[in-house]
Amino acid sequence: MALLAAFGRLMHYVHPEISHRLGSLLFSIPLPSCRCERWWSIGGVRVCGPVGVAAGLDKSGLYARFLSSFCPGFLVVGSTLPRARRGNKPPRVARVWPYSMVNAMGLNSPGIARVVSRLSGLDYPIFISVAGFSASDFAAQLAYLERYFRPDAVELNISSPTYRGFWRDVPTLGGTRLPVFVKVGPSVDLRLVVRHVREVGWGLVVTNTLPVDDRRLSTGRGGLSGLLLYRYGVKLLERARRLAGGEVPIIYSGGLYTCAQLREVLKLADAAEVLTSVLYYTPYILTLLNRCGGTLR
Repeated sequence: MALLAAFGRLMHYVHPEISHRLGSLLFSIPLPSCRCERWWSIGGVRVCGPVGVAAGLDKSGLYARFLSSFCPGFLVVGSTLPRARRGNKPPRVARVWPYSMVNAMGLNSPGIARVVSRLSGLDYPIFISVAGFSASDFAAQLAYLERYFRPDAVELNISSPTYRGFWRDVPTLGGTRLPVFVKVGPSVDLRLVVRHVREVGWGLVVTNTLPVDDRRLSTGRGGLSGLLLYRYGVKLLERARRLAGGEVPIIYSGGLYTCAQLREVLKLADAAEVLTSVLYYTPYILTLLNRCGGTLR
């Protein structure tokens, strides 16, 4: 663990594009999964604890075994697409102080079939985040998961900055037997989305990254994550809970680093997800947050 912490500190001084590649090598080590010592429920979905890994850290399914060794509540893999997509050209990642990042990955994905094949045999709570540029993109992936994988839950990503306002409401889809959470952010009409999830019995993930301009990126624009997102995210969480009422399960995501923040979030949300804090403080932060979060119920 000391070696991992030292690696994390070293990465603070390395260009984020290089640290992303080095981290990819480290995170690909297939460590043995943690054994769940307690259980947590998110709207009936059984997971190992209140804090999971947010979508975007493991887009390809290659890191899931490594991350599961640090006892996260659950792992969100993706976002996936029906077919492979390269995403944007580098540079795609930049650090922002304090403890934040801007990324413009561009929804890169090896395609859902390859992602699922890499998760075979992993005995840990897995959510799959699916993205798409048409309703059929989402429908095809839901059908694929129902037939070939059956994750513990699915997240519908309709709020990536890559869409640039493409989705305002949830795409019209047929029925699915999988638990579904819709990931919302500043680009969607929250009132419309909440109305939809209440009607069909789904949940929400609040929030996605915040679109900002950054000339260091090849696109000149990306999504802000990390500590700078936290206050905005909590305000959106408060609004989502007012609109949704108490019966809609909500997962919070955005700038979560400390137990004090987690206590604040879990007053309104059923669970939480982290990503940028893992990049700054190594996956051991998953162990620490779930340890303190497990005492809050």
